[in-house]
Amino acid sequence: MAKTTVTKHKFGVVDLIRSKPKLQYIELPKYKVDVQFEITTSGKLKKPDPVPSTALKRLEATGMKELERYETVITEEAVKLDAKVAEILKKTPGEKGKEAAEKLIQGTNQSIKNAMASAEGAAQVAIQKQLKVEGNKDKLLKEARVKTTLKVSMGVIKIGTAVARLVGSSGADVMAYKTIVKQVYNLGKEIQQQLKSEEKLRKDLYSAIQKYITLRGTTIMQAAERQGITDTSGISVKKPMEAIKKLTGKAVAMGDEVTKGRDPKKIAQELLDFTIKGIAVYNKDADKKRQQYREHTTKTRQKVDSLGVAADKLMKAAKAQKTLKEGIKLGAECMTLKREATAMAAKLEERQKFLGEMQTLMEGNGMKVDDTTIVDKIKALDKKTVLKEAKTMVTSVSGIYKLVDEISDIAA
Repeated sequence: MAKTTVTKHKFGVVDLIRSKPKLQYIELPKYKVDVQFEITTSGKLKKPDPVPSTALKRLEATGMKELERYETVITEEAVKLDAKVAEILKKTPGEKGKEAAEKLIQGTNQSIKNAMASAEGAAQVAIQKQLKVEGNKDKLLKEARVKTTLKVSMGVIKIGTAVARLVGSSGADVMAYKTIVKQVYNLGKEIQQQLKSEEKLRKDLYSAIQKYITLRGTTIMQAAERQGITDTSGISVKKPMEAIKKLTGKAVAMGDEVTKGRDPKKIAQELLDFTIKGIAVYNKDADKKRQQYREHTTKTRQKVDSLGVAADKLMKAAKAQKTLKEGIKLGAECMTLKREATAMAAKLEERQKFLGEMQTLMEGNGMKVDDTTIVDKIKALDKKTVLKEAKTMVTSVSGIYKLVDEISDIAA
């Protein structure tokens, strides 16, 4: 009696339509497909080995190729159906047109269902043919038999949600507008709230840097006193490195009583070390304030960018509705908001560059930079204020929200 071995192999796809076509009037569901095939091999003397995985993979590829053919068919049918639904709704707007479109969609759904019912047989034939090819190369598969099972889990094509709302509101897709405008409004209010803390953060940064600069000047003079340098005339602590060089020169000029055998390099290093140690805490505090301001700026810019995207989305939705008179006005309002968001994002981008420059200035405890440079930079921040732009932008957001409410009342 012949001995047999059954080798099972499974594969499938989460969604047969891997690349969804761009459809305006209909929604395409997921078509989940699971395939299993069993290969029975036999031997007269002993039980044969299982089918090699490499051969199983080649058989799987054959089955997958057959599924791809169905993918192409469904995709092409969906594109044709979308165009037909568009034509029906344009010729017969309102509920009658929607009903006609839904009947057409039902017919396509049934056709696809029938087609997928034949997919199992098609996959069986394709895999069987490939198995014969494999049998010519491998004696194990010469008399092998295959059984294929294909399971399809699928929804149905239906008319788009936005299209259904459009029909119900006789041309104004109010619910779609309301969904987007709520996002626009919420983002606008979030930005408004966030910018309330901007002025405080900016003042905190300025105050921390001023404290740091003041203490640094005092500490340089304390360092000179510790070294026994009594003559500090002509020393400007606004330029710290230059001050340390001059103080070193004065120490050398005062002779061995002050230098105590140390060379100028050693004296300068001691002056520098004492100063850096004395101002370290204040430098750290100033940098902490810079980081807080930077994080605030980053978050605000991200929200402004999101607001621009939402405004663009709302504008496109408004322009697409040719039967909506207020759509032109709404589109114009959104364009204004987009321009304001773009301008504000640019200003926030400038701030981020400024904060990067501030970090460079403060590196090495700021000992390489004179005070006027730091102060000029921090004063420049006041000139880049975004509060005015924020108020204008929030006003536009409120105007758009009010306009969509009015459209909703008209269409109701």
